[in-house]
Amino acid sequence: MTPLLAECAGLWRRTLLIETDGTRDTEPGVLWLQGPTAYVDSRGFAGTLHQEADVFEWHRDFDATTPSPHPDAGVMHWEGDILVETGVHEPYVEHWVRDPGEAGPTGALQLSGAAGASALLVRFGAMFGWADRARVVLGTVGGAEQRALGIDFAGIVSAGDEIQANGVRWTVDKSEGNVNS
Repeated sequence: MTPLLAECAGLWRRTLLIETDGTRDTEPGVLWLQGPTAYVDSRGFAGTLHQEADVFEWHRDFDATTPSPHPDAGVMHWEGDILVETGVHEPYVEHWVRDPGEAGPTGALQLSGAAGASALLVRFGAMFGWADRARVVLGTVGGAEQRALGIDFAGIVSAGDEIQANGVRWTVDKSEGNVNS
């Protein structure tokens, strides 16, 4: 059964990667934090996720990895509680399991700063993801990562508002869901 984009919100942990050559990777460590449409991936990229039928495409607005010649697209379906992703342009398989943490606030902010700077802030429950041209970070709300970036989650934020993060005053260009609380 194909998931809906709305069902993808949450913190996901990869439990299996089968590479194009058949190599299997079951090492923990890869995390994907998904908001309503915006996401941050611990492998070093972030942007927005789009769905067309059973094909999901991760548009990478921030990417610290070596770019692929193909779009990052996969067919996704449920196998019990496991979200299975199969590559569209490259033959790979990934298994994703949702973290059991509480949902809580879920949303994202697309931000702009001085001199054309841009950033993305995604939140799901007690987790947040931050991406800008210099870094991609996943962390816990109230944790060391949030303190280091200086992100304030207090107050209602919508397009046109300003927030402080990483010592920079950012303007909210677009908001989705609710990243506050």
